[in-house]
Amino acid sequence: MKHEFLLLSLLFLLPAGVIWLARPDLRSLMKRMALASTPFAATERLFYPEYWTPKFLFDLADRIGFGVEDVLFVAGLSAFSSTAYAVVFRRAPMPCSPPAAARPWLRGARPWLRAARPWLRAAAAIASALAATGALLAAGVPVLYAAVGAMMAVAAALLAARGDLLVPTVLGALLSAAVYLGLCLVFAALVPGVFARTWRPSVLLPGRALLGVPLDEILYGLGAGFAATVFPAWAFEFRYAKSARASSARRAG
Repeated sequence: MKHEFLLLSLLFLLPAGVIWLARPDLRSLMKRMALASTPFAATERLFYPEYWTPKFLFDLADRIGFGVEDVLFVAGLSAFSSTAYAVVFRRAPMPCSPPAAARPWLRGARPWLRAARPWLRAAAAIASALAATGALLAAGVPVLYAAVGAMMAVAAALLAARGDLLVPTVLGALLSAAVYLGLCLVFAALVPGVFARTWRPSVLLPGRALLGVPLDEILYGLGAGFAATVFPAWAFEFRYAKSARASSARRAG
């Protein structure tokens, strides 16, 4: 197949579509994460061709450093990795506390400042992750491990401020890795031999695979789930509470 990465990116959108239809209460979170993840599409220039060598639509990776596939991929990955915990454990994002009540200085702030504050927090975390990735690359860490290490380091820093998110974050990471593995297995079934043909040999995990999927990829899915579960809850100041839908169903039963 000529455009394997396009197929993989479309596969990653499937769980997002199912969650979008099944859990309307998570749509706001999914939209925020799709927007917040967009800058990471441009990091393709770090992975291609060092880590892998897929064919891009219109050869955009060779022209501008990333392609349409990258935007689709990060949107799909962010959507299911940020909601996996909430879906499986029937949780919903709930505000931690009214911002003005929790922070008196916000009472007199202009509305645009109150609205922009979560996005400023999000931008700071994203910038920190990108900077950490750059620092690890400069230190000689291979690109995939630099990316995962940066995601985990920033997420750990956020957990230091929000210890209540530790369990959701760990479970979200494991669930995301499981979904990531499942999608890669479907991908490998549709395009036999794709991992051997398109992926470079691993640096730290040479030849290691789970059901034919390189452990590098599963590690990336784990890191993405770890970061995507804690990051929006910290930036937009919500907690994971029992969803009203789950409570209603239990009462009806």
